[in-house]
Amino acid sequence: MFKLLAELHRAGLLTPTGLLRLLESVATTGANPMVLLRVAAKLHPQRIAVSDDRQRLSYLELWQQAESVAIGLHSDYGVRRGRKVAIACRDHSAAIKSIFAASRLGAHVFLINPGMSPDQLMALHQWMQFDFWVYDEQLDAVFSDPSMRKKSLPAYHPTDESIDRISSSPPREETRLKRAVAGNIVVMTGGTTGQPKSASRKPSIFTFLPPFCALLTQVQLARYRSVYIATPLYHGFGLASLFIGVVLRVTMYVSSRFDAERACSLIEQEQVDVVTLVPLMLQRMLRHDSASLSALQCIVSGGAALSPALAQETLERIGPRLFNMYGTSEAGVCIIATPEMLRRKPESIGRPIAGVRARISDVSDRVVGERETGRLCIRSVWTTSRRSWIETGDVAYRDRDGDLFLCGRVDDMIVSGGENVYPIELENVLAQHPDIDSCGVVGIADSEFGQRLKAVITVKSGITIDESTLLEWLKPRLARHQMPTVIEFRDELPYTALGKLDKRALREEGA
Repeated sequence: MFKLLAELHRAGLLTPTGLLRLLESVATTGANPMVLLRVAAKLHPQRIAVSDDRQRLSYLELWQQAESVAIGLHSDYGVRRGRKVAIACRDHSAAIKSIFAASRLGAHVFLINPGMSPDQLMALHQWMQFDFWVYDEQLDAVFSDPSMRKKSLPAYHPTDESIDRISSSPPREETRLKRAVAGNIVVMTGGTTGQPKSASRKPSIFTFLPPFCALLTQVQLARYRSVYIATPLYHGFGLASLFIGVVLRVTMYVSSRFDAERACSLIEQEQVDVVTLVPLMLQRMLRHDSASLSALQCIVSGGAALSPALAQETLERIGPRLFNMYGTSEAGVCIIATPEMLRRKPESIGRPIAGVRARISDVSDRVVGERETGRLCIRSVWTTSRRSWIETGDVAYRDRDGDLFLCGRVDDMIVSGGENVYPIELENVLAQHPDIDSCGVVGIADSEFGQRLKAVITVKSGITIDESTLLEWLKPRLARHQMPTVIEFRDELPYTALGKLDKRALREEGA
């Protein structure tokens, strides 16, 4: 408790001035995320809030421009409490302004992957019946229909009205927004079928306080002044990074597209303290130029499984600065592995944070014992279903120390010759091979065993390796039923927009 209070004071959240600004902001704007911006703007008006590919904005500028967007959306487009606002944007300041502006009006905010196809976007629109859209300019053709033009705006546009133009307009003195309670913020997740599904939660200081406190005490985020948010803002991990960054009033760097070379250069030139990313991004930056990452004091990995080999490599090259966050869109951040945990057990995802209960159960919903595998279920006050257990879709086990370990996705498990086999077991071993750059493992039909494993591999530049040599290397490291029956070498593997290995695409390509 004393450590938590010290971190909250360090962040300026327990000072008399900080508390006064918070109460004043809630009284003026209502209980919504714009309060965070207003407090930051009042306490540190000249501090740089966001730096993207186009501009740098102070906290005062970001707050004022987000207010201008809220006024414009309300006055000119009828956005108000209870309306559904879809935001299909990559990471940039216009997207950030739109998120805060729509929340300021009490609208329900839906964060959409802008990489979806036109047909997918329109199908989603018909299904969800959105009242208004904010979108990136490359999607302009999707919204060219007159009926869509009336209820949509591009984030940027060289000539037409846009979020950027509204935010840069002089404030309308005659317009005063009423106080509003925040609507839901909904992250549209991909799911295992590829069809989007919603993970909705209502912003609340009480429900987000426990995970925020865990990040303060375990990751000590209040010590740092800058963060590069490499993960997409339309993903729960990126959105959480944005809100935490504003609460702590740090300088946030974002970019519309991740590029390892540009990311390394940014971190080195700006001397960035913290980076939030998915493991694929971390791997690519290490491969490109690990020396350029020396300024980093904290690396927060999440959004996808962190391989033990990558965890060890990061700790060896960068030092004890790697934290692994486990969570889902429905459960939020719920498990953390610290650098000390990862050094001792690089294959572990860590332990539940305070306020989280983790249960591992079998198909009969019976809680299993130590080192027995089962379905990982989470329960806390900040999940999307507070009163019941949420199934994460992952298979896991717990060791005698209470540390948790993933075995793979429930849908990934195959039965080979009567044995339950998880592809992640083979993937983790393959990742340790010095010549392998990346790998993915899926199940394929087999007439003798029912199913067997197929490994798809990319090797490092300039390296040649054959199947027989690799099988000989694997034999002493795996049981027979864990061995791949097929090994395929490719130039690249398919990944989702979030940087996760696309197992569905991998299976379809091999069909």
